[in-house]
Amino acid sequence: MAMQSTRRIALLICVLLLAACASFPPNPPLAQYNPAAGYRFDQLERGANSDELFIIVSFSGGGTRAAALSFGVMEALRDTQIEWKQRKVSLLEEVDVISSVSGGSFPAAYYALYGARIFDEFPEKFLYRPIQSDLLKQLFLPYNLVRLASPSFGRSDLAAEFYHREIFNGGTYADVIKRGQRPFIILNATDMSRGTQFSFIQDQFDLLCSDLNGIPLARAAAASSAYPGGLTPLTFQNHAGSCQYQQPPWVALAAKDHSSRINPRRTARAEERLSLTDEGAGRRDYIHLTDGGVADNLGLRAPLTALTSTNHPWSVLQMMNQKKVHKLVIITVNAATDPATQRDKTPNIPGLVDTLTAAATVPLANYSFDTLELLTATVRTFNQEARLIEGCKKLAATKGEQCTLDIPTPHQVQWFPIQVAFEYIADSEERNWFKNLPTSLELPHSAIDRLRAIGRRLLSEDPNFRKLIQALQGCLPDAQQAC
Repeated sequence: MAMQSTRRIALLICVLLLAACASFPPNPPLAQYNPAAGYRFDQLERGANSDELFIIVSFSGGGTRAAALSFGVMEALRDTQIEWKQRKVSLLEEVDVISSVSGGSFPAAYYALYGARIFDEFPEKFLYRPIQSDLLKQLFLPYNLVRLASPSFGRSDLAAEFYHREIFNGGTYADVIKRGQRPFIILNATDMSRGTQFSFIQDQFDLLCSDLNGIPLARAAAASSAYPGGLTPLTFQNHAGSCQYQQPPWVALAAKDHSSRINPRRTARAEERLSLTDEGAGRRDYIHLTDGGVADNLGLRAPLTALTSTNHPWSVLQMMNQKKVHKLVIITVNAATDPATQRDKTPNIPGLVDTLTAAATVPLANYSFDTLELLTATVRTFNQEARLIEGCKKLAATKGEQCTLDIPTPHQVQWFPIQVAFEYIADSEERNWFKNLPTSLELPHSAIDRLRAIGRRLLSEDPNFRKLIQALQGCLPDAQQAC
């Protein structure tokens, strides 16, 4: 009996030690800040890619549903042949930036690592695989149950390990940098404490004095898809103050603009940056990241800021002002569904899970619509200002040479806003079928096939996509005409 008690005590001690040792993997510190190194837009090779045709693609959240829809759009872009700069290329080869959140981050991350291999490998690696069931199996392994008892190791850490081993083959951002090719792929999570977007690019990690090179793509994808409730936030250590990083001059100026109300968006961005580099009483030693869809379920926030600010790591506005961009294409892949209304058929008070889910998703659906409208208005205003100045100059010139206005005319840009969303399916029965697909990491094979097909179809049916193809003298995928 004494022997059995001793064994049990020894086993308990082992379990407690194992739980105590379990922790999130540390993100490496950055030895020295270097703006000319790391995963940055301006460090990627353009190759044959042209800035004159600038294409941004965003992938929304929505689990496997979003991943399959996004993958279908990627297939369509690959199969769309265009003539640009005296050469025939696929439209996918001209994509400059992909911004993603949650479920859309899985195809984005895989493409960042392996490029065109995604079309041969990703369906079996991820889309058709019962990811959710596989994760549950990992969760209930005795070894992992013990590790999960640790306060600094959660379900998303376990998911990241699974993705790293089974999906991304151990790939890190160092491997992405070795490829060194556009598109610049931005996986977005949410800073849980501030509710702001956190992007997996070196410009963001500079604030933490952390080296993105050593971070696995799997961990970025896990952070981007850490759906509140089902998965836990992921933790990253803040090494701020250890790499001689200096905030750009605009940050200090913007942080002082509270009372002036000159540019509240810029002021908010400055405060976000300062919150990560504060070395005083407000220092944040650890940053907790949750699902990117909490801050922006379309993945459009970063592109929108790039269009409206010259103080941005990859400012499209600056490129437009420099007359580098002639045609601007933004393709939004939105896998959003309708909010559930079954609760409205009963007087019963909604439960905790239902309430939390609604609080996390319903406001975002409304915000997503506003984001799209703001995106369209931004480019429209840019071109309207260009036309207004040009008109004033022409009118002044008619009054005589002495009235000529020496005002630089902003460069007009052809704008192609393209939306792929279930909302644009004409048949109501088909539309409702897609809108009622669950947000999970596991769907039937037949549903995956339909999602891939509808992604290709909705892209080809978009009127602005057709205008783009005409402007580029290209051909649609699956079209009858020869390319």
